[in-house]
Amino acid sequence: MRKDSITRLLAMIDQIALNMRANGCDHEVAEQVAQHLEKFWSPKMKSAVIEHCSTGPSEVSAITGKAVHCLHLIQKAKSS
Repeated sequence: MRKDSITRLLAMIDQIALNMRANGCDHEVAEQVAQHLEKFWSPKMKSAVIEHCSTGPSEVSAITGKAVHCLHLIQKAKSS
């Protein structure tokens, strides 16, 4: 996936997190965002953000980084 597409996906995750911000602490919000991504995003979109964030430091917000990490854990659990 192209870099500008990844940038847009990460911006979307930031927006989702912002909308859920009132739902609890960062950890709770990250889990809720990950559940949202798992439910509504395509496998290609999920794989792209997981791969991008796992290949090294990336410029994402802390909550987005936590959400993608939670999403990765959900994906790993599903494949086991």
